[in-house]
Amino acid sequence: MIVVRPFQYNESDYQVMAEVYSALAPDAPLSAVEWRIRDELHNPQLPLYRFVGELDGKAVGYAEYYQPTWCADPCHLTIQLCVHPAYHRRGLGNALWNQLQHAWQPLQPHHIWLNVREDWHTGLTFAGHRQFHESRRVWSSRLDLASFNPEPFQGAIERVTVQGIEIISFARLAETGEHFWEELYEFEQQTTRDLLTSFPITIPTYKQWRKFYQPEHGILWEGSFAALHNGHIVGISMLETIDNDSDVEVGFTAVRRDYRGRGIALALKLFTIAYGREMGISGIRTDNDSTNLPMWHINQRLGFQRGPTWIVMHRHEQNGEVT
Repeated sequence: MIVVRPFQYNESDYQVMAEVYSALAPDAPLSAVEWRIRDELHNPQLPLYRFVGELDGKAVGYAEYYQPTWCADPCHLTIQLCVHPAYHRRGLGNALWNQLQHAWQPLQPHHIWLNVREDWHTGLTFAGHRQFHESRRVWSSRLDLASFNPEPFQGAIERVTVQGIEIISFARLAETGEHFWEELYEFEQQTTRDLLTSFPITIPTYKQWRKFYQPEHGILWEGSFAALHNGHIVGISMLETIDNDSDVEVGFTAVRRDYRGRGIALALKLFTIAYGREMGISGIRTDNDSTNLPMWHINQRLGFQRGPTWIVMHRHEQNGEVT
């Protein structure tokens, strides 16, 4: 028997999400702690609806829709629908989908976004049958720090510092007090506008944004760096980790538009790599968007190896009908 019920924000249901997702992506699992922290970082003023699917009393799937914290337009919703691979083709995915559609109707969204890994063949077929179409691609990549060769990058940091640009850790800059965070917030307001995304971007309120920079939410202040020129932030690259003892993730990397082409992004990444090696970290993971090939070329030069590709899929709805 199939039962679809509301998600209970407790350890048990977060563990369901972790087990289902990790069975689908065993090479990049997400723990219950990571799912909980993702929820803590979601803007509570924006929609988030989630439920769990059970087969014969066993929770083996979940689905959700939400308006991303960085999305400026409520007509855009992102969804996720996952069923444990051992329970595919038993009707649970369809039941979760029907519940999703019913739940989002009051919001009258025009754009539904879904990420499906290219090796999730069942998921791609499922999405195609529901009028989702490919929009762009995002792929994961990993740098093995034990095999990283710094020799080709001799002089890359000096090329930046001779311009009068300093590279300083967030940990040191945070010692100056709230001023650093306020300037970082202003920097991100400028640079996020340059990102090519599926939806119009807005930066959240300062209070909501600060949550992303709390150590308990994963950011590594000692492993995140800012490039400063004349005392002002002109570039950043961040590292973060949640519940992972071996690898860290690259967070936001950006350079102010009028400072691009000076080698700042490469120098910042070299600082994060040096931190990772010093701390005995095994690898650094990041995502690269097909709309941002310059950053991917930097990562390739550094030795990042391309991993699974996510297909960003789009479904357009108008007045309750798919177009």
